[in-house]
Amino acid sequence: MSMLQPALEIVRAHLKFLPKKTLQNLLSHLQQTISYQPVIGIIGKSGSGKSSLCNALFESSVCATDPIQGCTREAQRLMLSIGERRMTIVDLPGLGETPEYDHQYTHLYNQLLPELDLIVWVLRADERAYAADIQMYKYLCSQGADPSRFLFILSHADRVFPANEWLIEPSSPSPQQLLSLATVSARVASLFPTAFPVLPVSAVTGWNLSVFVSLMIYALPIQATSAVYTHFRKENCSEDDLYRARTDFGQALGQTFDRVIFAQALPNSMMRLISQIRKKIIQLLLSLWDKFF
Repeated sequence: MSMLQPALEIVRAHLKFLPKKTLQNLLSHLQQTISYQPVIGIIGKSGSGKSSLCNALFESSVCATDPIQGCTREAQRLMLSIGERRMTIVDLPGLGETPEYDHQYTHLYNQLLPELDLIVWVLRADERAYAADIQMYKYLCSQGADPSRFLFILSHADRVFPANEWLIEPSSPSPQQLLSLATVSARVASLFPTAFPVLPVSAVTGWNLSVFVSLMIYALPIQATSAVYTHFRKENCSEDDLYRARTDFGQALGQTFDRVIFAQALPNSMMRLISQIRKKIIQLLLSLWDKFF
């Protein structure tokens, strides 16, 4: 992001005919868009595999894991840094340990929800006990949570029935396991209505993690896509993911530009000039994507 200030100075030079206050406001909002720091929440019952999944997705081991007891009692804010680029994972305490804990977590989840760009809800593919998850999901939706902000992931896909049929080479489900996963996915989709498909994954084998990355990039708000993409393990990313991140970045810049400019009562002659320059400015900033991210 070392190019940020020089890039904004070039934008300033192209738009120096704007009123000083309008120009400064535009530059400030463009800077916020380019420097946006995403926040992703991870929700699920204790033992659902949230921490293992995060560790498999991102460049470093970011969450504690313990096979015996739940590790997360409070929301853990995990700051990921690559160079000057930052993002935060909010690892939320696991559901379903005790009714007392779930009651405490209800308030915590509701309090944190407004700041999360995306909520990844992790369920185990090899179990059917989703009562605590259903209760919490219904509560959050009743409090105004947008279902389109949730991604439902089925972890431990390698343990689904019949677990002994998992194919070692290549690491993937057997035909019978694929049928089991399809059945579980359909059931979860009916229990948790959302805008996105329910996706089974296996953190330990890496199966479907690249599909998960693509789904997250598709589901994220456009201002968050590029920063999150930067932190993914690159073996899980595709050229299409990179293209989507860059495209979203350009759209976010365009929306920011339009939101600031059209809020001003500028003369028609000035607006015509801005319209001619807008595309050039967006393309300039988009060409610096590699420098920013």
